[in-house]
Amino acid sequence: MILDKTTEKLPIVLSTEDGTVLKIQHISTNHFSCLSTFVRSLSFSTRYFRFGNGDFNPSEEEVLRECNPNPQECVHLLVMVDQSDQEQVIGSARYVIQSEVSCEFAIAVADSWKHHGVGHLLMQALMESAKSRGIKEIYGRILGSNLGMIEFVRGCGFEIMNSAEGSWLKIATLSL
Repeated sequence: MILDKTTEKLPIVLSTEDGTVLKIQHISTNHFSCLSTFVRSLSFSTRYFRFGNGDFNPSEEEVLRECNPNPQECVHLLVMVDQSDQEQVIGSARYVIQSEVSCEFAIAVADSWKHHGVGHLLMQALMESAKSRGIKEIYGRILGSNLGMIEFVRGCGFEIMNSAEGSWLKIATLSL
């Protein structure tokens, strides 16, 4: 699955090899319920690696804030799938602009959808969006024990380094 380079023209509808229809789109307040369900359905380890707390259970205010990002500071994308006649979030990714030339990303994929290309779709869309805004570098902070994410970003071309705080925290950086 390859995204059109015009990611600002979201939503984009794609089909997987098995015919499943995926939709990648910007988050909105309409996604409050399905984003809440998505986060709560993540496994303990996925929530731990994404939020730093395996028992993370966002408040209504936190979910509403995520559903309504300031577009001058943040881009937040979702991958949706229709299951049981209902749209469900299967992936969430965002970047927050840190300077005129740098942004920090965060990404989470539903446990049952890992290794199906959803993370790559989201990362590609984030990078295209950041490039279109003139951002030159995207980076993420990753726990050193999150070997799956380290492998994922390395496969996306990121350089991995230990943080100034030590090897327990990795910094993944990619020039756009």
